[in-house]
Parts: sequence; structure tokens; C-alpha cells
Amino acid sequence: MELSQPVPRANPSIAWTKLPDGAVLFAPDSEIYYSMNQVGALIWELLPQAALDMDSLCQAVHEAFPGERIEQIRMDVEELLNELVTNGLVTSTEQAAVA
Repeated sequence: MELSQPVPRANPSIAWTKLPDGAVLFAPDSEIYYSMNQVGALIWELLPQAALDMDSLCQAVHEAFPGERIEQIRMDVEELLNELVTNGLVTSTEQAAVA
């Protein structure tokens, strides 16, 4: 995923609950539950922002967790987004462009 590429959009049918140590997502169509830590929950909360690209998403996560290396954050963000796409919890940028 290129850094300037738009990030996937949250699937509007997903129900989610923020917890003290992260969040839990639920996809009613597929009955998939997905739990995530605090970093994952922050990424999920940032997804609805329309102008967000990979670089600005990673920068926002880095600002919230400044003790982490930006390179590690980028790898972790890309891995999480790929998992969310695979599980149908977000709409990939290619699918969003078609819709």
C-alpha cells in the first residue's frame, strides 16, 4: 500500500464498541467478531475521515504513540488494514472507487 494512497473506508454495517484496552467489531452479515488493541481502535476511529491517506493515518497514530518508530507503525497499520479488508470490515479503496 502506497503511503499517499487513500485508506479503506469502514464498512457502515459494522457495529463496534470501544473498550478500555481496545475495541471489538462485529459484522452482522458474516457474523465475524474482531477484537483489536488500543492502536487498532485508534486506527478504526480515524478511518471515517474523508481526506485520510496512509501517510496521514500513520502520522496520527505516531502522534498518539510517539514512543513507537514510524516505520513500525506503517507496517502495523498496513497489516491491520489488510486484515480488515480480508474480513470485510472495511471497503478497500478499489471497491470504494467502483461504488
